[in-house]
Order: sequence, then C-alpha cells, then structure tokens
Amino acid sequence: MSASALLIPCRSKLQATTLQRRGSRGREVAMPDIHPGSAIVERTHGREKDARLFRHVMACLDRSPDAARILDEAVLLANQTGADLTAMRVVPAGSSTVQCADPVDWELTKRDETADILRMSDTVGATTDIRAIVACGSPARCIHDEALRSDVDLLVLGTGTFGPPSRWSLGGTARHLAEVFHGSVLLVPDDIAGEPPRTRRIIVPMDGSSASEAALRFAAAIARARGAELVILHAFSHVGAFDPGRTQQGDQVLWHEIREEAARTAEDRLERLRRLLPVHRPGNRVRRLSGDEPRRALMKAICEERGELVVISARGLGNDPDLPIGSTAEYLLSRAVTPILLIRNAETSSHRAGGAAPRRPAALRQLP
Repeated sequence: MSASALLIPCRSKLQATTLQRRGSRGREVAMPDIHPGSAIVERTHGREKDARLFRHVMACLDRSPDAARILDEAVLLANQTGADLTAMRVVPAGSSTVQCADPVDWELTKRDETADILRMSDTVGATTDIRAIVACGSPARCIHDEALRSDVDLLVLGTGTFGPPSRWSLGGTARHLAEVFHGSVLLVPDDIAGEPPRTRRIIVPMDGSSASEAALRFAAAIARARGAELVILHAFSHVGAFDPGRTQQGDQVLWHEIREEAARTAEDRLERLRRLLPVHRPGNRVRRLSGDEPRRALMKAICEERGELVVISARGLGNDPDLPIGSTAEYLLSRAVTPILLIRNAETSSHRAGGAAPRRPAALRQLP
C-alpha cells in the first residue's frame, strides 16, 4: 500500500479495538411523552428499544488534558441511555506526519493511542463495552464518515477539539461537526465555570417552538435519570419604549395595543411551558427572562443557575434553511461555560445519523 493511500483515506487507516468492561448495562432511559395541557410522563410499561434517547454515542478524543472530561460526559450519557459507546482519536494527517505515512510507525502509533484510550477508560465507570478507534487523516472527515458508518446519533466533543479557536471560539473540527453532523452534538467546554453546584440541575432554553419541545423531552429524561432539577428558561424581548415626540397621533394607542398583545402572548407561552414540566421533582420550574437581548439574558441565567448540562434544540422559531444552527444556539455554543447538548432530529424514530447516509455537505467536502 502506498504512502498516499495510507495518508488520505480514513477507512483504510482504522484500527478498532473493543475494550471489555465488567458489569451490566445501565438503566436505559426512555423518551418521555409531552402532551399539550399535561405534564411530562414517562412510559413504564411496553417500552420499545427504539424509545431510547440515544443508540450510539461517540466520544472524540484528542491528546489535550480535556479528553478525560469529554470521555466522562460520553460515558455518563451512554450509561443512562443504554447506548453503545465508541471512543475515537484521529491523528491529523499532513506532509510532516510520518506516523501515518510509514506502516511500521503507524502501527506503533496506533498501539500508543489505543493504550492511552485504554488508560482513560480505566478511570470512568462505563457499564458497557467501549470500542476504541484510531484513525489518520482529516479529523472532521474521519469522525463524520465513521459516525455515519457506525450509525452514531450523538457526538461528544470538546470546544477546542482538533484545532485552534475559530469564528465561534470553537476548535475548527468541533465547529464543522456541530454544523454538518446530522445527529446531536454534546460540546464540553475547556473550562467549566465555578465549582460543581450542590443541586444537580439540567437547563433547557425554550422559545415555544416544536423543536424546543422536542429538546425538552431529552432534558426531562436526562434530569429524571440523574435525579436533577429541570429548569426551563424562556426569554422574550421588551417592546420598545414609546417616544411621543417622534410619533404621529394615534401611534400611542397602537403601541399600547402591541405591548398588551406581547404580554398576553408571553404569559400564554409561560403557562404552556409550566404545563409541560415533569412532576417528578419539586425543584422543576420555569424561569421567565426579559430584556432587550434575549440571548444575553439566557447566557446570564445559565451562569446564575450553574446547571451541569444545557439542552437546546439546534433550531428554534427561526426557520432559515441556510442556517444549520439557529442564532440563539450559536450564541450559547460560542460562550459555553457548561456542557451543551445540541439536539438535532429530535424524534426518536429519526434521531440517528446512519441508515441512508446523506450526501456530505459542501463545507465538509472541502476539508483537506
């Protein structure tokens, strides 16, 4: 096999090792139902396997000190959902990457990288086997291709994984995969702000869209499995102040009508969100936020609540097909202070990356 064939194709440069772990699979978490006008209820009888939140979790690990934290988060979700678990490391290919070009060096590199993953796996409490994969090539392409091939529906990445910060203050690979991967993505920040809170808390920003309600299903199931509080954050913008010196006669009446209608809409939405809250824990609540900039209000509340996980839909009320991630989700991801679970394709019947694999997006095809 030629050196070029070893360098570029991810598929020809894979080593997969299954790490056997004792113990039974953790309790599987099923997707709870949400019905308008009622609380979230979990199905306890007749649950099908397809109702699991995730089927296959892949942790993407580099050599940074944050890799162990990324694996911890992946193991936690895999244990709670009964998902298969894969740990993947990509050795970036380049003109000076001798480890990938030379077969002997590459074999030694694979062994070293696999041994490092094994050492990390010894420190986590996985209740299922961990499959380790070491690849060489473009990190984004290798991860994306392997995720499709292995039917992965949740990628777990660090915000600085495989590359320097980019326009989101995310590593290049993390940013690309958050945009183009067709499943969900859990992004773990390099530095988690503050000490762990005494009360376990899951936070879910909601705008009243069907996508945010689907994300609430995931958040509710995770909160129940962890015995955590569930906090819904709902932010809305103030109606601008009325300026009598710059308006025509009759505008004041119209302005008051608009403001009253906005207040009624916000209250109706809050009441609906309260009805959607699960009833299993007293600490569950809806927090109403207001201000000129809803995204900043959300970020401030996330810092104040000090939750261990934020769950948010990739898209909300905005429906621009050219945006892979909505503006609110993008804002929160770029300033992450706690792990953020970005939910995409939230219906369990379609929440998977595999099956009929979609064409690789242009942004990813252009990667070297």
